[in-house]
Amino acid sequence: MYLFYDENGSMKYSCEAPYPIEGLTKQGKFTALYLDDNIHQDIINNYGDYTVQDGVPIYTPIPLSVKLIPAKEAKIEEINLACNQEILNGFKSSCTGVEHEYKFTEEWQTNLNRQMNSLLLDNSIEFVNWTTKDVGVIIHTREQFIKLYQDSQEFIDSKMSLYYSMKEQIMNCQNIDDIKLVNW
Repeated sequence: MYLFYDENGSMKYSCEAPYPIEGLTKQGKFTALYLDDNIHQDIINNYGDYTVQDGVPIYTPIPLSVKLIPAKEAKIEEINLACNQEILNGFKSSCTGVEHEYKFTEEWQTNLNRQMNSLLLDNSIEFVNWTTKDVGVIIHTREQFIKLYQDSQEFIDSKMSLYYSMKEQIMNCQNIDDIKLVNW
């Protein structure tokens, strides 16, 4: 796939075509970035504003702003996936007075919310049987379960805060080497 950028680094259009592109129509001064999923690297060529010297095309350099766009997008996607995976792996809580590991898959999150709604709607519920990853099912008092729910929310908030902080850091990077240094 080719992504075409103008001299200001703004993407104008894209097209599906194999590398090298044959018979490219010149449409003003554009820089093309060729993304090759098969070899996991970008093959960069400039089209539009070039000259030929001794039968060899001499291309204008791709602006750094153009190279940074896909690098930033890829890094943000990478940290997004890492953040989501870390959330799904679960968390620890000492809501019972002893630290336990709790699942946090999407199904578990749905069940946690459902159980919390039951507690909010029915004040007579005093105990909740809930499964831990480390010791199986244990009894939680109403207060312990509410604390478990609060701990789960703090867990998600901390991961999302880290994600947004890293995303901002990536967006502020001025070169690709700095982008590569940002890791979950």
